[in-house]
This record gives sequence, structure tokens and C-alpha cells, in this order.
Amino acid sequence: MISQITDDSRRVLPGTLFVAVPGVRHDGHSYIDRAVAQGAAAVIGERSDIRAPVTYIVVEKSRRALAEAAAAFYRFPTEKLFTVGVTGTNGKTSTTVLTAAALGETETALNNTVCNALERHNDLTTPCATELQYLAYEALSLAQKNFVIEVSAHALSQDRVHGIDFDVAVFTNLTHDHLDYYGSMERYLQAKLLLFQNLRPGATAIINGDDSYSSRFIRATRARVLTYGLHTQNDLWAEEIVLTPAGSRFRVHSPAGLLPIETALPGEFSVYNILAAIGVGLVRGRSLEQIKIGVESVKAVPGRCEQYKTRDGVHVVVDFAHSPDALERVLKMLKRFHNRVICLFGCGGESDPYKRPLMGEISGRYADYTIITSDNPKREEPRVIIEQIEAGIRTSGAAYEAIPDRPQAILRALEIAGSGDCVLIAGKGHERTQVFADREVLFNDSDFLRERGILARPHL
Repeated sequence: MISQITDDSRRVLPGTLFVAVPGVRHDGHSYIDRAVAQGAAAVIGERSDIRAPVTYIVVEKSRRALAEAAAAFYRFPTEKLFTVGVTGTNGKTSTTVLTAAALGETETALNNTVCNALERHNDLTTPCATELQYLAYEALSLAQKNFVIEVSAHALSQDRVHGIDFDVAVFTNLTHDHLDYYGSMERYLQAKLLLFQNLRPGATAIINGDDSYSSRFIRATRARVLTYGLHTQNDLWAEEIVLTPAGSRFRVHSPAGLLPIETALPGEFSVYNILAAIGVGLVRGRSLEQIKIGVESVKAVPGRCEQYKTRDGVHVVVDFAHSPDALERVLKMLKRFHNRVICLFGCGGESDPYKRPLMGEISGRYADYTIITSDNPKREEPRVIIEQIEAGIRTSGAAYEAIPDRPQAILRALEIAGSGDCVLIAGKGHERTQVFADREVLFNDSDFLRERGILARPHL
């Protein structure tokens, strides 16, 4: 009898099925002896030269076998749930939150970057296959009917969502990110397309029809296609859009009729995210009134355009923007409402170095002043990351300074900002820690503002 399935030898207990997965830094095959010593009842692996004292099953791809075994172990729970996968470069987390609201929060299990970080202490956007299948199994045990998952490109490439029966897949957009892993935009695109290529004909692909890559996603899928955007050729589209610092209002044309929306979420990008969520709600058979109540109930998403005001009258926005496109979108939005915008950001270590000068150039172009600081440098030297960002901002000739210490950088940004100015603190959003080569420290941008007594009120 198998008691559990894992690819982590540290979690092996008597009766465990251990799956040996080759990784970037570690090869699970090296831990088979440890797993057996801890009580593994059987092992799955890719290497045919292994001789284990328990049943050893050789497969072509361990990751895929792990996903299939997990689905079977939990009795294929996503076949019984209305399961939604949301992928794209930007907007995934917000779209999953809005989608859960459109479907009914009490009836919906949600798994996204914020849930994983704040509730499960997991820094992955999409967790491993065994955890996803367990979460779906748990949702069924709680009598929930829907399961909404944020799906990263890495998760698709690494078969983490293999074996999940998706009823709907949502594509938000595709812009520069993760090129350290994929090497080119085409390979990054191919990873995202996997979600849509694997949809069954009876499923639905909800695609941002305004994105330049939309045709590739439409051609890739056998599923029914529903497009959304701001242009009238889409199946769902928004008009009469009014954007304000406190949110937006607009009218949606949908196959089910017209729907007026008023939301506390700011920016044109929020309009897109809401349209996607409306599309999922319609596919599920929710009424326009149910969908409206749901999406309008979302007042904020942790670390996504969180808005504050200081005692000195400075507007502060904390946002997760950590890609060139995301940073550009939020800066362009803030420039519409504030005469002077100070942008503070850094770039994470051990990830896509190619975007660093691009983000520097973007901040130089749209912000009135930039402070370059540390994000999560990890095992990279913070000064090296900053210098790569500086190479981009220098091309714009814009004013900036570099302060590696993030808390000091935030205080400096607030020091030079005046009443009515806006300070954008970008890159980390909801994250609760800062990771260095030799340590991980507790730090959250919003908490830092609150703990220092800087804010006039908790939220605008």
C-alpha cells in the first residue's frame, strides 16, 4: 500500500512512493538510498542502471510520472471540479483573484502566487503536481465546486500541471520575462502554449485578443475560443472606460448582454483582468448580476497596486511589477494622475539579467526620478545587479541614484517626495522576505511603511 507520493527525500515516510526527479541543482536519483532507508515502498526514476532493494519503475520522464501518479492517488479530483488555469506574463494573480470572486469565493479553491507565499510559505507561482492534486482533493472534501490555478511557464515546462483536467485556460499577455531560463521569446511562448495545446475540445480558451501573440494561442488550441479586450472585434469588450486614481468604471459588451462595472482596482490593466474573469464566469453559467457582485467585491489584491498616503501627503503605490512591461504599465498609469513620480525598484538575482537594463531605461523614460535598490539578490552581488540596471537608465539621461539597502532607499524616496507626488515601490509586492546569499530576512514594503508610522491611513 502507498501512503503518499513525493519527490522530496526529506519527506519520505514508511509507505511512500518516491519519485526521483532530475533537477537544476540536484538529481533525485542520488537520494534513492536515503528514501529507501526512510521507508519508501517503491521508487520511480528515469535511470535504468539503478538497483534498488524495493520495486523500482523506470519511466521516460519522472516529472510526468509524478504528476500522473499524484492524479491517480487523489482519484482525479480536477475531473470533478470546474478547473481554471490562468497564464501569461503579467496579471495572472489579479485575474485568478477576480475569477474566484466571479465564480463565488465560498465555492472556489484558489491557488496563486499570493496564496502560496502568505498561506503555504511556498515561493513558487505554481506548486508541484502532488500539492496541486492534494489541493483539488481538499476542495472536493470541502464541497467546493471550482478550482482556480495560476499557471507559470516553468510549471508548464516541468509538467507540474500535467494530469489536471482544465475546463478553462486564460491567456493574459506575453512580454519579456524569464529569458534566462528559456533563451528566447519563442521558447517562452512555446511553454505558455502547452496549456492551450492540451485543452480537450470541450474546454474553453479565453484569450486576450488585443495581445500581439493572441493568434498563436488561438491556433494552438482545439478548445472553444472566447476573446476579450478593448477592441470591438473581441467576444467581450469594454467601452466608456473612465480611469481614476481610486479605480475605474466601464461597460462590458458580452455574449450574455451589457454589464456596467465599477471597480476599486486602478489602471487599464485591471480592465483586462476583469474582462477575463467575466469570461470565466459566463462559461461557468453564472449570471451577469452574480459576476458583477463578485468582481466588484474585490477591493485590492495583496502587493498589486496597493495604494497608501503618507502623513506628508505623498501618494505611495506598492506593486509587484518585476518585468519591463509591468513596470511600464504601472508608471504610465501613475503619470496620468501625478505631476511627479519617483520610482524605486531593483531586479531579482539568479533570474533574467537581460531585463535589467530594459527596466532601467523604462524607469528613466517615465519616472521623474529613480532610486535603484536591491530586490532579492540571492547569490548575486547586489552592486552588479544595480550596475546592469544603471546601464539602461543612463541611456535615457534621467536623474537617479543607487541605494542598495532597500529600507534606506524607501526612506530616501519619501524624503525627496513632496505633497501630491507619487512614490512607486516596485518589484516585491506581497513578498514577506528579502533573500541574500547568506541569509533571508523578514521584510515587506507595506509593513515597513506601517511599522515606521509613515502612513496617514492604512489604505486609500
